[in-house]
Amino acid sequence: MATVNVVSVFTRGARSSDTAELRLARVANDISRANQVWSTGFFPGVSCNINFVSSQIIFRDDVTLVANTVPSIEDPRVVNLISQTKAATNNLIAIYVVYVSGPTLSSGAIGNAGPQFDNFINTTNFRLVGNCVISDDAIDTFLLAHEVGHVLFGRFLNNNSDSFTINDPSNPGNGHNDNPQNVMFPFIPASNPFINAAQCNVASQSRVIIENAGANPVMATADANAFSSIVGNGSSSSSEKGDSCCQCCDHGEHDGCFICIPIPKEVKKLNKHVFKLLKKIGPDKLNTKFNYICKDKQIVVKIK
Repeated sequence: MATVNVVSVFTRGARSSDTAELRLARVANDISRANQVWSTGFFPGVSCNINFVSSQIIFRDDVTLVANTVPSIEDPRVVNLISQTKAATNNLIAIYVVYVSGPTLSSGAIGNAGPQFDNFINTTNFRLVGNCVISDDAIDTFLLAHEVGHVLFGRFLNNNSDSFTINDPSNPGNGHNDNPQNVMFPFIPASNPFINAAQCNVASQSRVIIENAGANPVMATADANAFSSIVGNGSSSSSEKGDSCCQCCDHGEHDGCFICIPIPKEVKKLNKHVFKLLKKIGPDKLNTKFNYICKDKQIVVKIK
C-alpha cells in the first residue's frame, strides 16, 4: 500500500481549533474521507490503495489567517507557515494542510492545494511535498480528498523541466474532471465521489508518496526555541519576532526564525510554474453551488 503523510496546522480561530480533541476529530474525518476515495474507492470507480496517515497535528495559536484574505497557497503567510512547519518536522515528505478561519478563501473557494518542489536534480530525480489551505466551510466534506488529487497529479510529461503539469490525467488539458461524481469535479460531490483508473495510475507514481521519494530536500534548520513547542505538544509559543519570518531565500539566516540554505533557482522556477497552473484550474467549491436538471433525457448541471 502506498502511504502519504499528512501534517495538519490549525491557525488561531479556525473551525475545530479550540481543543486538541476537536482538532484530532476534524483531521481524522478529513483523512478518513480521503482514504474512502483514494484507498478503498467508491463505485463505479477503482480501489487505488493510496493510504493517507496523520503524521502530526500542530496548533499555531500565535498565527491568525482569515480565509477571505487568503487567495491561495501562494499567499506568503501560508508559504512561510508551511516552511516553518517543514523545518520543525525535519522536512518530512508530506502534504502540509493549513486550516484557516472563515467560510471561504478570497477566491470563493473552500480550499486550494498543489505540489511544491523540495528539490530538483532532473525530471527523474526530484522531490515533492504538498501545500494545502482549507477554510471553515470545508468541514464534513470531501474537500481534502479533492485537494490531494491536485497534489498527486503533479508530474513531468517528458524529460523537459517545462513539461511539469498537475492536469487530471483522465481529462487532458484540464485540471478538473468533467464527471459530476468524480472527486476531481470542480464542484466537489457531497457523497461517494470516485476516481478512475487513469487518475489512480498517475497518483500512484507521485513523489509525495513516501515509497516514491526522490532527491534529498533543500534543508532548513529550525530555531530550537521557536519550534520546540510545536513539535512537542501541538502548540506554539514562538515570539512575535519569529512570526515575521520570511520564506527560505537567498538572504541566509533570519534572526528569530530559522537558518536557510538558498533555494536553487530551478526549484523556485518550478514552484512559480505550479502556482500559475493552479490559477488556470480555478477555485474548488462545494456542490451546493449547482443542481441537476433533466433535459432531453440528459443530466445537465445548472449553476445557480
